[in-house]
Amino acid sequence: MKRQTRHQYRWLVLGVVGLLGAMSWGCGAQPEPIVLERARTTYKQAAEDEAVVQHAPGALRDAKQVLSRAEQAWRSDKNAVEVEHLSYVTKQRVAIAQAKADHKVAEADWQRLSRERELVLQEARIQEAEQARREAEQARQEAKQARAKQEEAAKQLAMLQEQLGALQAKATSRGTVLTLGSVLFAPGQATLKSEALQNLYSLVTFMQEDSERTAIIEGYTDNVGSDALNLDLSQRRAEAVRGFLIKNGVNGERVTARGYGEASPVASNDTEAGRQQNRRVEIVFPK
Repeated sequence: MKRQTRHQYRWLVLGVVGLLGAMSWGCGAQPEPIVLERARTTYKQAAEDEAVVQHAPGALRDAKQVLSRAEQAWRSDKNAVEVEHLSYVTKQRVAIAQAKADHKVAEADWQRLSRERELVLQEARIQEAEQARREAEQARQEAKQARAKQEEAAKQLAMLQEQLGALQAKATSRGTVLTLGSVLFAPGQATLKSEALQNLYSLVTFMQEDSERTAIIEGYTDNVGSDALNLDLSQRRAEAVRGFLIKNGVNGERVTARGYGEASPVASNDTEAGRQQNRRVEIVFPK
């Protein structure tokens, strides 16, 4: 009897220790970022909107893919920086999907009301009735309002696309050139810095909105180090930017990466400020 009592007591102690360990582990769990939950809620609301599902399935699918990447980034390594960026992009993609749906609905309303107006006008000409003319005027006003709504939806869509795709670029003989400075990489490295991701996400959105546009990514360095090392470093940096674009949904056939080492400096390599300007990546959109 005493042996049985000791055996039961030992299992009771082990159970209490296990329970305390589980409670300790649970208390240390890192909560999910609020921005991710808000992005998920925003997407869910859009996914339940019949107009968005019908008229903007592609944009809605893009938002879901970005949201999935944000959730995976949190599950895999708790990368709060990437989760915040991806959550922001998710909300913007949802906004574009909603704007596209509003644009389609407004356009359909305008076309329907325009047809109704023409029918009413035809009836007015045949019957020459004042009532028919009043109905025609009413239809005209409704068509005008629908047209204004369509134009407003188009403006909203253009604004969202400009917000994601507006890039500081300049026109050259080679085409439009966007210059990304040394903020992309640490000295001597070809791994993208986290603070450079926002500009690159905007570049991704810009290229996705214009699916026919191609880009050449050119890497440049200063003159510190050998020609061979600088050429290799510039190529690896250009490939890093290209890889980021492809990873985030840009077709790889539209993007070419080239490294030019210390060729074509834009400033003197005799000063640190000049060398910093020469350490750059240029995105060229050919004419």
